[in-house]
Amino acid sequence: MFSKFIPDEFKLPAIAVAGAMSGVLAAYYPAKLVGRHEERQAVEIEAAKEALDRIHHLEKNNASFNKLSDRDRCLVFMRDSGLPDSACD
Repeated sequence: MFSKFIPDEFKLPAIAVAGAMSGVLAAYYPAKLVGRHEERQAVEIEAAKEALDRIHHLEKNNASFNKLSDRDRCLVFMRDSGLPDSACD
């Protein structure tokens, strides 16, 4: 309908720009979701590292922690880092 009003020299660049814009939009949202997932993993890893440092500190300074079984130590570690307890089973 409007194609007769648009010169032929502008049709191909306009289609290319529209295609590039739709490609950018189509790639942006999945990349954003992947980035959010990676950020969440980085936060979990950092929390686990901090919890491990606290566990090492407990092992050095707390005699009652040293008496705990391996599973109980694992539970302390998981709960302290905010990870699921089911990993200790």
